[in-house]
Amino acid sequence: MVKISCKDYGFDCKFQVNDNESNAINRFQKHSMVIHGIEYSSGTLNQIVMRIKNHS
Repeated sequence: MVKISCKDYGFDCKFQVNDNESNAINRFQKHSMVIHGIEYSSGTLNQIVMRIKNHS
């Protein structure tokens, strides 16, 4: 399980996803594009997830 939140990346946003790695990446990617207008590549989000896992 991975938890990704917009707040952790500087957004004034309460969105948070806590799901398996693949679902968390997909949901955060869609949210970022629709709500914030930012298109993160899957590679970038994989790096974010790896950073989260290394700090857990």
